[in-house]
Amino acid sequence: MADRADVEEVIYRATFVTIRFGEAASIPQSENDISWCLDPLAPLEPDERTRLGDVIIALIEDPTAHRADFLVTMTALID
Repeated sequence: MADRADVEEVIYRATFVTIRFGEAASIPQSENDISWCLDPLAPLEPDERTRLGDVIIALIEDPTAHRADFLVTMTALID
């Protein structure tokens, strides 16, 4: 579980990346973006970071289709 402020920061960062690119970037850039988005949740286990990274990539690729899943996934992390 995570602090609400940290989760909200991840939501903000993922939204910023989604708007900035409008589509998935190169693999190295995507990895940097995912790492930056998830920095506020640094204590997460690697498997959980990978899962959340996949959710963020889906959001970047198609924000309309994946917005609700992203928000549900993120809010479920709040203590």
